[in-house]
Amino acid sequence: MSKHTLAAQNGGEPTPAQPGAEHSRVTLPVALTVAVFPVLGVILALAKMPTGEIVELLTYCGAIGSVTVLVVSGGRHLAATLAAFVLRISQ
Repeated sequence: MSKHTLAAQNGGEPTPAQPGAEHSRVTLPVALTVAVFPVLGVILALAKMPTGEIVELLTYCGAIGSVTVLVVSGGRHLAATLAAFVLRISQ
């Protein structure tokens, strides 16, 4: 049901948020990113690619992904993520 339908059923009043209905911070793209890099590393290792080249290739892929996120989001999301990461490391 849409928000409008729920509001109409409640006499025009918005419905309160249910506990546990909050959005998770782990989204599908984040989960896939975490899963794809080790899988690619294993596939490349099975294809007899040297380990040093695998690490270098996946590092470049990660850098390209980070720059893409930076450009698309205007840099705010990536800057906030990096700042949070630096704060966690420094504690």
